[in-house]
Amino acid sequence: MTEGETPGPMRRYGGYAVLGIVVVAVAVLVVWLFAFGGDEGDQAAAPLQLDRPELLGTVGLDVGVIDDHAPEVGKLAPDFALANARDPERIVRLSDFRGTPVVLNWYASWCGPCKREIPDFQKAYEALDGEVVFLGVNLQEDAAQAAGLLDVFVAKYPALLDTEGEIAVHYRIQGMPTTFFIDADGIVRSMGAGLIVEEVLVEELARIGVTYEPVDP
Repeated sequence: MTEGETPGPMRRYGGYAVLGIVVVAVAVLVVWLFAFGGDEGDQAAAPLQLDRPELLGTVGLDVGVIDDHAPEVGKLAPDFALANARDPERIVRLSDFRGTPVVLNWYASWCGPCKREIPDFQKAYEALDGEVVFLGVNLQEDAAQAAGLLDVFVAKYPALLDTEGEIAVHYRIQGMPTTFFIDADGIVRSMGAGLIVEEVLVEELARIGVTYEPVDP
């Protein structure tokens, strides 16, 4: 497998277009700004931004990649450790949730499609009441931004800080949002980029052994 290759099938949620990922030390990548409730860009994955030097370096925290293999459908999800967005001194590992299915979702405040799917994630998180963990991974924003965006939508599920974008690179994230559906044994059952609408969420949860029947408020 070559450097930068995406292992396994990457599903395309919500009209996802394939986007290359370029990581540079000093150059600022072009970012598409999606407004919440906008038009044609609502469902597409936003290109990845990986250059926020003012946020780099999580001092004193033992965070980063734990397993060096890339994510692949049918294989164990690579373990990692990141700071909790609501309590940055607390370190959380993906493997902490082993035994419970996990929806692992990369998001950021500049990503319009991310904002659109958060309410559906929270709705499912509440309805399923512990049957599945929704785990947000914020890309290169500070704790206030990461937790604040979820607070806007009254989303209570846990969120982590991928401050340096290290985990995003390791997980081959090419656009935002990107979501991995991981079963209770820690195996990746599906992964893809773009907005996940409620109907798709129901289908993907079934892949990890979770039955979800949304009820309109």
